Amino acid sequence: QLAITNVLRSSAQLTINKFNGYVQNNWLLSDSARAFTVQGGVRFQYNDLNNELLIAPRIGASFKPARGADVVFRAAAGAYHQPPFYRELRRYDGSVNTGVLAQRSWQGVAGADYNFKYGNRPMRLTVEGYYKWMTNVVPYDIDNVRIRYFGENNAKAYAAGLEARLFGELVKDAESWISIGLMRT
Repeated sequence: QLAITNVLRSSAQLTINKFNGYVQNNWLLSDSARAFTVQGGVRFQYNDLNNELLIAPRIGASFKPARGADVVFRAAAGAYHQPPFYRELRRYDGSVNTGVLAQRSWQGVAGADYNFKYGNRPMRLTVEGYYKWMTNVVPYDIDNVRIRYFGENNAKAYAAGLEARLFGELVKDAESWISIGLMRT
């Protein structure tokens, strides 16, 4: 005899239209010895399920100092908004919450790339630090292999970390890398 302790039946029919656009420009400011690049943009999204207009600006910059070591410093900041997918709209009881808003985040990253030679082999060391602040998060539980979303924007979150990667021919004639990363969420 098969005993089912929990049964959920539901049905939903949704029509969702999403409209996206992106505008970006790059500016190169340089002289004969150094270069400074700025990249700015904004992403627009509209989701007619909940009539949500999202505007996500972003900016990035890189700087290559004059002469000396082959190094580039980089920094970027911006927003990212993710409109909900169907699974994120479903509550535990199977009902669909069409009022769920986009999960939103603001993030920043800073890093550097250093190119050098080890013997005759070209190498590159990349180091980055980042921080991401998230709001309107839709939390979820993982039950074995099943992901169950709460269907509500009732959480905030963050992620912060530091990563380093060494690229090059660590093994002769084979492009390879070694990396290490630390993250806290």
